[in-house]
Amino acid sequence: LARRDFTINALVYEDSKGQIVEPYKGQDDIKLKVLRTVGNPEERFEEDALRLMRAVRLVAELGFALDADTAAAIQKKAHNLGHISKERIRDEFIRILNSDQPMMALVLCQQLGLLEYIAPDLLRGIGIDQNQAHSYTVFEHNLRALQHAADKGWDFDTRLAALFHDIS
Repeated sequence: LARRDFTINALVYEDSKGQIVEPYKGQDDIKLKVLRTVGNPEERFEEDALRLMRAVRLVAELGFALDADTAAAIQKKAHNLGHISKERIRDEFIRILNSDQPMMALVLCQQLGLLEYIAPDLLRGIGIDQNQAHSYTVFEHNLRALQHAADKGWDFDTRLAALFHDIS
């Protein structure tokens, strides 16, 4: 359990005792809706940098908040995502886009320095105003289009098209 990524994933049911074993207080974090690493967050993210994206994905899927130390470690270790295979990044990205809160997740990715390793072309839209028919920057407009598609329950292809429809 000490090598698990997050406390909410470090729970086991001990059949012989008929109880849950949770040395890292994962049930407390579930009740508080907080995502926290097991032990030292920097060490957990050094073990597998994909956990940086996994944290954001779990926040988006579960409606949790990131623990402050976990968020700080993600920001510090963001560059390690550059060493992860594109296929593994793609798989987490797909799950983020299919979550109920993809806009929030991608904003979080941008704030934590992960977005440049996931979809760097999105970053070029930050601070870029559009014509009078649009009231948001290109970046925010694309994210809002994605969130609208998610709110409507539309499929992955539509969500992806919404996200990238005004890119470049």
